[in-house]
Amino acid sequence: MNEENNNKKINLNPKNQRLILGVGIPVFIMGLVSLFTDISSEMIQAILPQFIISFGGTAFILGIILGLTDALSNVFKGISGVVSDKINKRKSLVVAGYSISNLSKPLMAFTPSWQVVLGLKAIDRTGKGIRTSARDTLISYFAIEKGKAFGIHRSMDTFGAIIGVGLASLFLFLSWSYRGIILFSLIPGLCAIIFILMIKEVDTTKNIKIENSKNLLSKSNKLGNKFIKLIIILGVIEFASLNIGFLQAHSYYILNEFKNAIPLLYLMFNIFYMGFSPFTGSLSDRIGRKKVIIIGLSFLLFVCIILIFPIDNALFALILLVILYPMFGFYMASVDPISRAYIADLAGNNKRGRAYGLYYLTVGVITLVESLIFGLIYDTFSYSIAFLYLSIFLVICIGIFAKTDFSKILEKEN
Repeated sequence: MNEENNNKKINLNPKNQRLILGVGIPVFIMGLVSLFTDISSEMIQAILPQFIISFGGTAFILGIILGLTDALSNVFKGISGVVSDKINKRKSLVVAGYSISNLSKPLMAFTPSWQVVLGLKAIDRTGKGIRTSARDTLISYFAIEKGKAFGIHRSMDTFGAIIGVGLASLFLFLSWSYRGIILFSLIPGLCAIIFILMIKEVDTTKNIKIENSKNLLSKSNKLGNKFIKLIIILGVIEFASLNIGFLQAHSYYILNEFKNAIPLLYLMFNIFYMGFSPFTGSLSDRIGRKKVIIIGLSFLLFVCIILIFPIDNALFALILLVILYPMFGFYMASVDPISRAYIADLAGNNKRGRAYGLYYLTVGVITLVESLIFGLIYDTFSYSIAFLYLSIFLVICIGIFAKTDFSKILEKEN
């Protein structure tokens, strides 16, 4: 009986919600879920590149782990997005996804090799894939202003990352082992599972109005060809992205005696990511998503150009990275949550799940190729060539994105 009540669908009118931090209570609770999940995840991520290198890993092996697991995550995002729309249920997928991730990650504490890390990371990312499209769809339904909702959610998520990285840094200072830190991540993971059980299902057939009368997807249950083209364009900008894991690994190689500062640099990245996400989200509601995304990509381009040049002095490298990590945080705050809000703007009310799914699937395929190529170039040639390659593709992708007239893509089909 209790389970039946917990899974009961609710009719939602976002404008009648009580607000916390300017968003509805359901969005705030989902932010808490992400906060505790990221405490768990980022405790591990703060030390993961070093942990892998301790097994004899290289940049290419790191690329394999990051690329394959992210691709797997995005494939499942695509599948779960379609499934969530078809069955008109999101909560069960969200609960399953968070449970799989938060229960599998701590097992890395017992791994004997990077190959096992790859397997467990794959399970963790599978859970992320199962939950993300359904979660983002729920957020878009609960949202009053989508940019603000996704910005606040991303900010809470990143605040969890700050706490997680701070704990990892503290535990390293207290001489904890990598394995001990990873095992401790189970505690916040269990808290996240408890909070997600508080969220109720949403009945999308009642009380939710389609906000964009020119919505390309409002006529049928299928995604139109023009919308698919738009999703692909949004996904292409991911080809010129840089996984934070590569930045951490590169920091490990150039910091020498200052290697222990990497978790603190990662902490700075998350602080700026958290701090700017609500700002960029609200800004995109006012001036448009496209402009904010282009600004963010330009920051990433600057970071990549700076990293092309050789850095031989560890102290100078540390000073430089203190500047670049916050810039990378602003890039993430300008692109990640805004892209998600963009999809909600352009998708039909009953097709957001599959729209998010298609977007993440496209991103997954592209980032897999990008990670493997970047890692291979880094190992085979040099980091200068790798960042030069990435800078060139960034210029191309920014140009394509800037010149694309999204209004024409979204014109009604006769």
